[in-house]
Amino acid sequence: MKLRGLTTFALAAMLAITLTAVTAHAQDLNLSDAQVFKIQSLLMSQTTKIQTLQHNVQTAQEALNSAIAKGDPDATAMAVLSLDAAEKALKNTQNASQGKLMSLLNDSQKQVVKETAKPSVPVSD
Repeated sequence: MKLRGLTTFALAAMLAITLTAVTAHAQDLNLSDAQVFKIQSLLMSQTTKIQTLQHNVQTAQEALNSAIAKGDPDATAMAVLSLDAAEKALKNTQNASQGKLMSLLNDSQKQVVKETAKPSVPVSD
């Protein structure tokens, strides 16, 4: 189950890197004032959602660990399902956030973000 935690962390890091790539290269992107405002708003709104979902994943992981430690197969099965649902919710929210962020950019700005993130993170449109 450590792989799930690592996957969740990797997804969170991927979103953070994408957001950082956009904000760190704001000058390179030649963002308009309206784009900067929209990106800042998106970052503020999504940060809270993602933190809550990450907490849900952590809670579900702890419940799974507890169920495994007790040797209760029914509780373990329920905890696995709960963890899976929490991880999927986090992943879906992160993907949606990345998509919203990219939708705020024009084609040339998207290309700059893709080129900047290319070595370490795939960026979707």
